[in-house]
Amino acid sequence: MFNQLINIFWTVIVFSVTGHYWGQYFAEKHSLWLVYIYIGVSVFAYTIPARWVSFLTLSSNRRIYEMIGIRAMRWLVQDGMFVSRVNRSLGKKHRRISGTASARAYLTTIAVQERFHYSCFVFFALSMASALGSGKVLAAISIMLCNIVYNVYPILLQQYNRLRIKNLLNQSAIQKM
Repeated sequence: MFNQLINIFWTVIVFSVTGHYWGQYFAEKHSLWLVYIYIGVSVFAYTIPARWVSFLTLSSNRRIYEMIGIRAMRWLVQDGMFVSRVNRSLGKKHRRISGTASARAYLTTIAVQERFHYSCFVFFALSMASALGSGKVLAAISIMLCNIVYNVYPILLQQYNRLRIKNLLNQSAIQKM
């Protein structure tokens, strides 16, 4: 339950900023077609093949991610360190990767979460461009900051987690030899 509250908290904050912009946009009697197109493009971004998404990986070196603060971000997200600590203090079981099967399942979860954030990233970026085109610079800056917090950092976090899990899988394969 607590895990979902963190998810809802971030989602409400960032989508309210973007929603506020679109509310202003529609209040000025603009067409709905632009937002429909943006949503369509964003949904399409979710369907991009995994090998194409892999080209967007920042680095294959975990230290790069750590240098830009990804370890700190792990405290603030769904299924993150803070949630784990709270759950353990309440006596709830802490989810861990216990073998190859759970590691591979977690990689699938990571891929879904990463695609979701890429899709949202595209929508927020298009919304930011629309705000700039409408002369609403403050709205564009606000949307950009929300995009960084809600999408860019979580995408990087998923990439970091994938590196960690693949490292564990490689170590497991080496130990079996």
